[in-house]
Amino acid sequence: MKLWIKRQIMARATDLDRRDLARVRARARREKTGAPRVLHYFHRFGDPASALMAPLMIRLAQRFDVTVCTRLTGLPEKAVAPEPEQLEAVARADTARLAKLFGLGFADPGASPAQARIIEAEALAAAAVLGDEDALPQITALDAALWSGAALPAGGGPGGSGDRDRALKAGTRARDALGHFQSGAVEFEGEWYWGADRLHYLETRLDDDGARIAGEGFLAPPLLESQARGDAGGAVIEVYPSLRSPYTYLAMERVYALARRWNARVELYPVLPMVMRKLPVPQRKAMYFLKDCAREAERLALPFGTISDPVGAPTERGLAVLLNAMESGQGEAFITAFLEAAWSEAINAGSDGGLKEICARAGVPWADAQAALNGDSWRPRVEANRHRLTGLGLWGVPSFRVGDLAVWGQDRLFLVEAELQRIAGSRS
Repeated sequence: MKLWIKRQIMARATDLDRRDLARVRARARREKTGAPRVLHYFHRFGDPASALMAPLMIRLAQRFDVTVCTRLTGLPEKAVAPEPEQLEAVARADTARLAKLFGLGFADPGASPAQARIIEAEALAAAAVLGDEDALPQITALDAALWSGAALPAGGGPGGSGDRDRALKAGTRARDALGHFQSGAVEFEGEWYWGADRLHYLETRLDDDGARIAGEGFLAPPLLESQARGDAGGAVIEVYPSLRSPYTYLAMERVYALARRWNARVELYPVLPMVMRKLPVPQRKAMYFLKDCAREAERLALPFGTISDPVGAPTERGLAVLLNAMESGQGEAFITAFLEAAWSEAINAGSDGGLKEICARAGVPWADAQAALNGDSWRPRVEANRHRLTGLGLWGVPSFRVGDLAVWGQDRLFLVEAELQRIAGSRS
């Protein structure tokens, strides 16, 4: 019964028809009352993702008939942001890359702003935020100074510590009540868009709603690898996947296709999922990821949403067979079959029937799979992979390393392609 209920919850979260109906109803309620379109934007000083989102939100408000309600938040709770120091370093480098692509002025200074300056910026912005003023221009100016090391612009004068505390608490409460867990995110009528690289989904939705009043195209265009080809001379793409990660499912067929187009080679270093590494994944974080994966899968034309969550025994059994299959050259076939079965067909690899079906699709003899299941030799290998991953300054999945590049996320495969292109160019 528990498994059935869990599957129903996941199915509802990833049902795009249900999402579209909710949009229609929200629009009807708004139009009936004559209310404006309100975007709820949550900003955190010191958060690299927020440093891009604030100026983009200003431009968004110039292009669309929307009202932006801006709130401040403090650091996320530890349960939703493990390894905070590593996260900040990864986020800074990633934000600098996105800033260049989107024509925004953020450069990684090599360190996060000092906490004293963050507190000062929060105090300076608090009065405008609490007063429901248009705080975005002041926030954007403060953030630019914060990250560049310049003096913070005082604007209307510093707010008191009381205003700062009230603004942070009110913003965090509002974000939590609306169901998210991080900053640099915007909510519109029940849906969340976290980070600049998801803003194109909001832009498309606002276009569909008839809200555009100026400009053309995307402020933050979708980022996806191309279909270009080249010769990277057998360069190795290290892939750190998790069988329990829907984002890994979205990536695996694409990374193998990328390798074939660029004469590169994939090496798998599978790791245990975060929750099985004793890293918490709270429900609101998991639900956002499922909904995000559903729209990403739609964009990628991949089936998704009929799910049998492989947490626990299904993942352990899958890893045992996968590592054995890798040794016989069947790693690609097995991991892609396993992920598709778990995330789009609700096949339970925890049962012999389910795992046998996956093996058959991958061409892995069932006798070989049974032999792999009889031992635990996979455990130290998977743990070694985890240490290898953290040695790159990463911990999330899927992660990739090629040449001088190490990145996290299926939505960063376009950067893997760019590095393969660079390698190919250096050989010509």
